Amino acid sequence: MTAFTGEQALLEIADRSDKNVFLVDAAGVVQYVNRHCSASLGYAASDLVGIRMLDLVVPADRVMTMREAQRVLSGERREGFENRYRHRSGASVHFRWSARWLETNQLRFGVARDVTAWQPGHGGLLLPEAVVNALASPERDVLFLLLTSLSEVQIAERTGLARDEVGHRVASIYRKLRVSGRLALFSLCLGRV
Repeated sequence: MTAFTGEQALLEIADRSDKNVFLVDAAGVVQYVNRHCSASLGYAASDLVGIRMLDLVVPADRVMTMREAQRVLSGERREGFENRYRHRSGASVHFRWSARWLETNQLRFGVARDVTAWQPGHGGLLLPEAVVNALASPERDVLFLLLTSLSEVQIAERTGLARDEVGHRVASIYRKLRVSGRLALFSLCLGRV
């Protein structure tokens, strides 16, 4: 068995993870990615190290991604943030993040789960199309986020809506789908599986 230093051991563990692991410096330059990133994004790990992380982000998600990165850099631990990255093939890959700032190493440590399959249009839709189409487009956006682990506050951040507007849309969704809350919404979805 090979003896590893503390950092080597952590990188070995990260490399074996089934999640995407990134280490990014304060300037936003990728310093490390694990093997799983290659499968998720279609690039060799060596192609990803040294590039600006933001260059991989879908242009429409860059502003909110920069805001989120600033929150992490300020020392805030973040959970549940979602954004899209460009796969080498050109397809969008949806990531849900857990990230924190490692002060000692001056690195952002991010673990991302690929949630692309959970997005509308990727086979992850659990409600009948007619039900979804009965909702106004802005309500559909909120509905799809309600079916994740995001809180209403995180939904507001993700969509750029005011928190009270998210609350109004959530109430409208529940009323139109004749459910009493999020648990009932999940139950409605589970009845389709």
